Amino acid sequence: MTKILSFIVPCYNCEKFIFDALSSMISPDPDTAAKTEVVAVDDGSPDGCAEIIQGFCDKYPDIFRLIRQENKGHGGALNTGFEAAKGKYIKPIDADDTVLTENLPTFIRELEKADADVVLTHHITRNVTTGEIKKWKSYPPEFGRTYSFDEITSAWKSFDRSLTFHGITYRRDFYMKKHIMLSEHVFYEDHEYATIPCCYAKSILPLDIFIYNYRVGDTEQSVSDENQLKRISHTKAVLDRLIAERPDFDKDDPAGRYYAMKAQGLLLSYIMTALLVEKDRKKGRAMAADIMESFRTRMPDAYALAEKQYKAFRLMNRLHFNKKTWDKISSSGLYNRLRKNHSFD
Repeated sequence: MTKILSFIVPCYNCEKFIFDALSSMISPDPDTAAKTEVVAVDDGSPDGCAEIIQGFCDKYPDIFRLIRQENKGHGGALNTGFEAAKGKYIKPIDADDTVLTENLPTFIRELEKADADVVLTHHITRNVTTGEIKKWKSYPPEFGRTYSFDEITSAWKSFDRSLTFHGITYRRDFYMKKHIMLSEHVFYEDHEYATIPCCYAKSILPLDIFIYNYRVGDTEQSVSDENQLKRISHTKAVLDRLIAERPDFDKDDPAGRYYAMKAQGLLLSYIMTALLVEKDRKKGRAMAADIMESFRTRMPDAYALAEKQYKAFRLMNRLHFNKKTWDKISSSGLYNRLRKNHSFD
């Protein structure tokens, strides 16, 4: 049977999570299961995750495939999986996350009739420390129809929470024709996934479906404050890649604005880490100033989008505020009302 959806699962030191991840991708609906494929890439993992994956391959040979390779990092494992995928659409899932199994039949039916370059779905985050659940949704004027970048960038906050690694599903032939290779041996290359191929899309289809269940709140994760500071050079490498790979858009091309807005998001993450997490305040200011100067000269539209927030973070740095202070401010009701942000309920 023709595969409609390929989940790509990069695996490294994920032995304690991988069983739950793969189990969540098996729909009890036979037709849905038959149209689903899971490509798990063992990225030279030293633990026993490959043996667990092989057990799924043995039990469900029509759904699961295991590919073994020498370590290439998260991006390198995704590159391998995308190349091997056979589904009409491709969606990466990290090995410590899961999908919402009960929504797979609806998702597969929508993908089967879709032709959009990019499909957007909602996701949830579950904080493993606090138990907090947040719903990350898009709010288009109408679900189930395609949108252009002109429409999306004009109503950015109606779409931005799904224009991420966790929300984007690509039509496989569209993605592969762009010959995108994600950076190897670096963290945070998921920003490349959500930016570089997506900017070429001519049609983006938002669906009113929750698919991705994103596990957060673990200090060992790459997104923890400590690890973002430890790996800030990785963020810098991805920012440099985004600058280098940016297409030569016309001045008023909405796809260029999308690219700048996505680059701005990662740029602000770098600046926030440098100014509010780095304990050496002077060093942090120098790091932030350097990256902003790089963007001012090399991607001025993203620089302009980030400049106001950069000044606010720099002031917070001088006042000895830290990331926890910023988290309290940015999660407050007043801040989100002023910013006209949607709630996470």
